[in-house]
Amino acid sequence: MDRMAFQLPGGFVDDDGQVHDHVILSPLCGFSERMVAGRNGTPAPVLLTALLSRCIDKIGSIDQVTEGMVRRLLVGDRLFLLLKLREMTFGRNIQAVINCSFPDCRARADIDFATENIPITQSPQGSLWHRLQLSPAAGGNIVTFRLPNGEDQEMLTHLLDSNEDMAADKLLARCVESIDAVRPAMADIITLPPTAKAEIEQEMERLAPRISTSFEARCPVCDRSFTAAFDVQEFVMAELNTRLDLLLKEVHYLAFHYHWSEKEILGMTRQNRRRYIEVLSEEMERLNHA
Repeated sequence: MDRMAFQLPGGFVDDDGQVHDHVILSPLCGFSERMVAGRNGTPAPVLLTALLSRCIDKIGSIDQVTEGMVRRLLVGDRLFLLLKLREMTFGRNIQAVINCSFPDCRARADIDFATENIPITQSPQGSLWHRLQLSPAAGGNIVTFRLPNGEDQEMLTHLLDSNEDMAADKLLARCVESIDAVRPAMADIITLPPTAKAEIEQEMERLAPRISTSFEARCPVCDRSFTAAFDVQEFVMAELNTRLDLLLKEVHYLAFHYHWSEKEILGMTRQNRRRYIEVLSEEMERLNHA
């Protein structure tokens, strides 16, 4: 598969304030698969940065895309690109197994849907900074902030499981540029009224591009409808995490028969590798029958 161009639901703002809303993606190759397979235990946001850095060829007019730029992509834009990379690698159909959410059932159910049916909230960005006036009940302050990005995820992922409230405060401290034109310290963020924090977080969510993380499902056992959670990042990363031993067997098989180098084989997309394996298998079966 050739490179493909996609329009970001949000957009990347560079150091000069210019907004870039198009990205060119290259398909996943064996080198990227080996990188993912060899980094078990790496936090998902860190792994996503490494993966997208390998596959993003261009952001708007920017030809030299660095890991730093990929980290600065908005969270929703990163998930969108991961979803598109998944489509380029596996196709648009998703098959997964979920559990009924009712405690008295918890039956396993197979789900089958297309990626184009995952709701994506478009939110084109005009600039890096956004302005919000808090309500009188929240203090009435003028707050300037940016939206959460991949770097924020990387820095705070270790806190999410152990102290969610502290992670939320640290995220605000990273994203809020000023309160009434004054740069806030961490202590200022911690002591903000809960209503102020809630209003800032709600405005961030309203302005950010989003990928839906849930969908409606029906349990085949108890026949009740429920809302099923769907974590795009977790699901796609699990799909991409090809077992390293399987990848090495594919490399060995193609190298043994075609005498290609490891570099040549790992430079192929998964789709091309497996096409050659199918051709070889069919030819070997034909020769055996002959």
